Amino acid sequence: MIDRLADFYADMLLTEIKGQTHRDYVEDRENSGGARRDLEVLRAAINYYHAENTLDMVPKVSLPEKGTPRQKWLTRQDIAKLLRAARRERNCRHIVRLIMIGLYTGTRLSATLNLQWMPNTTGGHIDLGRGVIYRRAEGERVAHNKRRTPVKIPPRLLRFLHHWKAKDTAIDEAGNAVTLRYAVTYRGEKITKPHKAFRTVRDAAGFGDDVTPHVLRHTRATWLAQAGVETEQAAASLGMTAEEFERTYSHASPDFQQAAANAF
Repeated sequence: MIDRLADFYADMLLTEIKGQTHRDYVEDRENSGGARRDLEVLRAAINYYHAENTLDMVPKVSLPEKGTPRQKWLTRQDIAKLLRAARRERNCRHIVRLIMIGLYTGTRLSATLNLQWMPNTTGGHIDLGRGVIYRRAEGERVAHNKRRTPVKIPPRLLRFLHHWKAKDTAIDEAGNAVTLRYAVTYRGEKITKPHKAFRTVRDAAGFGDDVTPHVLRHTRATWLAQAGVETEQAAASLGMTAEEFERTYSHASPDFQQAAANAF
């Protein structure tokens, strides 16, 4: 989020930040919900600085309206279309990794983009030996509603991760194996804005703008509920509380209100 905000706001003075500035950011971001979350971080940063240093003028950060929760989820055939489009479209093959990690682990986009092959203090990491993705950086504290719990890697994804790490590893002149830092990159570089490439893939697959990277997380949660996975396990793998999973996804369970339906 800081990377995206810095791209837009870094050259501005606080006195230049006005309501229209934030509306321009929302338009540039092309995602009202994502822009709202980014601007909440900007507001928190400004308020923190003010508390420490006492600004003469504290700009108000105007947030776009809060959207309704997304209910969109994808079928296996839909996912296959997305993956085919990502492999086919020029300069979009990195979206394959984003799709598969998001789908098979339910990891949020920002955490996926920060995943690295080794333990670190700036993002999560992938432990191929243990078959676990640690979504939190070492020593990182996160908000209670962004728990970033570890997630066991499904066997199918684990095979791909082994393959991708091998592709990301080269032998230097001294004969040492050198691996790229991040698991999802574009030409070896960290990705901060995958949205344009994702939209290209989405459009090529024939989907509308309601299909976003966050839909992958929603899809995994829905599939877990449809499969009848125990609520505590499903919620833990997604990094949410059992109550939140029950409230949002219980309707997808094959046993949803079964007793009540059979009572008459």
